[in-house]
Amino acid sequence: MGNALIALLVAAGTIALVRVIVPALLRLAHDHNLLLYPTEARQVHTSPLPKFGGVAMFVAFCGGIALSFVLPVERFPEEVERIVLLVTGAAIVVAVMLYDDLVGIAPLPKLAWQILAAGVIILPRFRGEEHGLVIEQFTNPFGGVIELPLLIAMAFTVLWIVGMMNTLNWVDGLDGLAGSITLVAASILFLHTFFRPEGNPQFTISLLAVALGAAVIGFLPFNWHPARILMGDTGAMFLGFALAVIAIIGGAKIATALLALWVPILDVAWVIIYRLMNGRSPLRADRGHLHHRLLDMGWSQQQIVLVVAGLSATLGIASLLIPWPELKLALLIAAGLAGVAILAFLARRVAPILDRGAPDS
Repeated sequence: MGNALIALLVAAGTIALVRVIVPALLRLAHDHNLLLYPTEARQVHTSPLPKFGGVAMFVAFCGGIALSFVLPVERFPEEVERIVLLVTGAAIVVAVMLYDDLVGIAPLPKLAWQILAAGVIILPRFRGEEHGLVIEQFTNPFGGVIELPLLIAMAFTVLWIVGMMNTLNWVDGLDGLAGSITLVAASILFLHTFFRPEGNPQFTISLLAVALGAAVIGFLPFNWHPARILMGDTGAMFLGFALAVIAIIGGAKIATALLALWVPILDVAWVIIYRLMNGRSPLRADRGHLHHRLLDMGWSQQQIVLVVAGLSATLGIASLLIPWPELKLALLIAAGLAGVAILAFLARRVAPILDRGAPDS
């Protein structure tokens, strides 16, 4: 059985699982009134909706991985251990964030759980180099490789994983936005591992990106505007966690992931700085995100999602086509400067509407 056929089977199985699970979640939510009612200015939906659709993506993702183990796929023991860590950490994220979606968790305890989930991935590294997942080195754009001491590498990896989780969560403000961004990033990671330019493909790693992207494909028809279900913190945090870990599970692909996710990363950084500069807590929610400002200027949700996803795809494809690290760095800087200029312009045009004391969870 060829690699392409295996990837297609994993994708098809994952999509099918989502399409079965989501309708069951919809019935459960409406039967038991497990719905999110629009009460805050930053919320764009106008009717109560289920807010834990991320459960379907997580279960389907795990199902896709399980299917890949049934198919004729050869893996090294170290890789199997890393996949177990990925699923274990993701299960912690989903369980905690599901509780948050249904009951609520304060921001600091939520952050502690995020760090714990990252620790599941990182701490086994103390057993030896073959265990755990830590970003210990990455390519220097100006030549050579930068190697980090273990403790610094662990701290950097925690920052990477927790940062990615919150980035996807903070941009989950429009129907289909976080899912579309994740689909773009997962597709770029798949291409990077399935068709590696170095001539050393990482097929087994690419199946993780396939399962994640397929889970999103199955979910998006239910989440596209007008959405019938929201992914909630459960889904957004899971997607961010999975993307962060998949990006490093087969060797650090930080530049590729950064370019594919540069638009939401820049948006989150801008929002934090903008709130601090205006004397507000960075955790206090408002409609200051890029998607909120464009929405308030009259753009439709579909237009915003397609533009943001298109920009992410353009930068992600550029990361695959550009062979020189220094040019990738230049592209990151140029895209960053252009993004800051656009966000500054929008900030002057549209003042964010505040939510009273609501955390940007």
